[in-house]
Amino acid sequence: MTSSLFWPNLLSLPLLYVSFVALVASLWKRKLWAAGFIFGVCWMTSHALYYQSWIVSIQQKTANFSIIGEILAVDNNQYWQKITVELHQLDSHTSIAWWQPKLTLYHSRSTKDFVPLQVGQEIAAKVKLKPAFASINPAGFNYARWLVAKSIIGRGKLISYELLESEPSYREVWLTKLAKLLQNYQYSGEMLALMTGDKRLLSQQHKQLYQQSGLGHLFVLSGLHLGIVAFWSWLLARLVSIAFRVNQQAMPILISLACCIAFCWLANWQLSMMRALLMYSSSMLFILLGSRRTVVFGLMFSALLILLTWPFSVYNSGFWLSYFAVAIVLLCLWLGPRNKLAMLVFIQLAIGLLMTPLQVLLFGLVPSSALLLNLVAVPLFSMVIVPALLLLILLFAADSHLAPYLAQFVDRLFSYLYSSLEWLNSNLSVSLSSSSIVIGLLLILPLCALLLRFYRKRLYWVLLLLLLLPNSYQLSQVTDNWHVYVLDVGQGLAVVVTHRGEAIIYDTGPRFRSGFSYAESVIVPLIAELRVQHVDSIIISHGDNDHAGGREVLELTYPQARQYYGRDQRLPETFCQGKRIWGKLKLDFYLADLGYGNNGSCVLKLGDGQTSVLLTGDIEQLAEQQLLNAGLKQVNIMLSPHHGSNSSSSASFIHALNPEVVIHSSGAFNRFGFPHQSVQERYAESKQYITGRDGAIKLEIDDRSYQVYPYRHLKTSPWYQQIISW
Repeated sequence: MTSSLFWPNLLSLPLLYVSFVALVASLWKRKLWAAGFIFGVCWMTSHALYYQSWIVSIQQKTANFSIIGEILAVDNNQYWQKITVELHQLDSHTSIAWWQPKLTLYHSRSTKDFVPLQVGQEIAAKVKLKPAFASINPAGFNYARWLVAKSIIGRGKLISYELLESEPSYREVWLTKLAKLLQNYQYSGEMLALMTGDKRLLSQQHKQLYQQSGLGHLFVLSGLHLGIVAFWSWLLARLVSIAFRVNQQAMPILISLACCIAFCWLANWQLSMMRALLMYSSSMLFILLGSRRTVVFGLMFSALLILLTWPFSVYNSGFWLSYFAVAIVLLCLWLGPRNKLAMLVFIQLAIGLLMTPLQVLLFGLVPSSALLLNLVAVPLFSMVIVPALLLLILLFAADSHLAPYLAQFVDRLFSYLYSSLEWLNSNLSVSLSSSSIVIGLLLILPLCALLLRFYRKRLYWVLLLLLLLPNSYQLSQVTDNWHVYVLDVGQGLAVVVTHRGEAIIYDTGPRFRSGFSYAESVIVPLIAELRVQHVDSIIISHGDNDHAGGREVLELTYPQARQYYGRDQRLPETFCQGKRIWGKLKLDFYLADLGYGNNGSCVLKLGDGQTSVLLTGDIEQLAEQQLLNAGLKQVNIMLSPHHGSNSSSSASFIHALNPEVVIHSSGAFNRFGFPHQSVQERYAESKQYITGRDGAIKLEIDDRSYQVYPYRHLKTSPWYQQIISW
């Protein structure tokens, strides 16, 4: 089942039938290893095909949908409610009992009859949907895999609804009361998130700082938090049993399990918590049944149950983080020191060192200060903050007069933590990327430490590994080739050009009211992933949000970069103009004299004498003609002006430039219908790519030729990135 992370395609139904026959034959011949492998392939394929069928059913219909479902989560802001709905029915399509797909819907607050929805309510609604799709880029968060992990099949707008079950759940009523009790504290959002998993009070500014510092995972309820509950409840039950001279191993374990179940209810049965509960229950079961050595078997058994029940867990980063963390703890218990305090320190150091490479691989970018911060923050949360918040829940439930004092104490702890993170973020902003050098360092250095721990007399092995580190320099040698990345940023434009260890950024993609920015989530991680030594220039074609939304982020991140702007009243008057040499490339800037906005876009032509690339912004037909009159000539590769709008790409412009390759930077299923059909017809003589359909486009250019790589359709692209097609 894990191999499905790398499948380029799913098995067809005939092949699935053949695999099922092979499974029966393997069982008949008692080839259990073969049968296990085939069963895993068949089980995952059947779920993936079922998931795909839901997405295709949404993609094939243009009219509104009727749905029936239960609200699982609500995220509020001043513009809309973002709700997650577990589908029971989509038109006439009914979900099966053990796997129910989900929708992400936006409920606008601008309507006169707006009534806020709550978790636990069941609704029958009319919705406007698009299939769940993700931007595909060479760096940054893997959103496509996240959609599969969450079983989200579509997203859209809530048009109208009626409540089938109007009363919110008892948990939601209690949660609302708890939020009111905490709202007067400065760090109420952090406290509520850690107590219940609800982030309604956690500000976007605080979320971003925790994520940038590498501590965001501590505010998402997971196996770590359930482990804290399990440990403290077991310890208290154990102390009580000793005090009353009850010598039973089972009682503390059963009480601990009961507390874990209560905490899962409080967290609304989040899947990450359910997986951790199953893992913990299986391990404790095998402890009660026999030798402690069977704990490993218990973990494997829990993995089997999890993957049978929730097969898409293999696409969830939390699944791997949980099991890897447990494996590290078991290894430390086996190899570590006998002293309990030393063992605790040893486990914390091992988790901090060995989890960092996995975090880099899963998330692509981890702050360099994250290791040190986690070594301090994880014990702080485990030993002080989370236990204090669990006690606070009990005090609030009992209406104790001690509750405000404990809440103030926790609030003060968070104020110290937040102030420290702000200082670190402003002074230690270096990040680790998943480049070969960083991964090599993170993997080899802990291995050296282990060798020193167990083979002190064989230091030559350690020296040999250290000698391998300088060889990684070859992986980052500067070549004379140049690369152009036209990024998949939805309905917007962002381009990164790299050459001889430097980069030019042309436009930034949009920034949304929620705070999400493609500059932060895609461009900055890509610059780090490519190990760019210096950002030479930031060029903003014009001031529209879909081109300049991340301008401030990039200018703050790369303050030494040159800045060029198109003619736009929303931008500084540092107009792009003239020519310059950058390495072996010649940069030609063009700017039409037609006022501000789209026709004032800064246009850039890059070339090495053999291959030329034209970046066009949002110029329209009048500006196109003026640029031709200014001497703009034939190019090999170009971006279609204005994302493929019919107001641009005139026949005379196309004929004069005669491009071999045209890239339309247009979002999947965008409401404008870009690139327009007539525009695609006018570019009929050129090879065309669309970022919303093909993902980010990489151009690899050398002295003799160029290659085009669409990231959605690479040979190494997994199946879940290729579901959406036009």
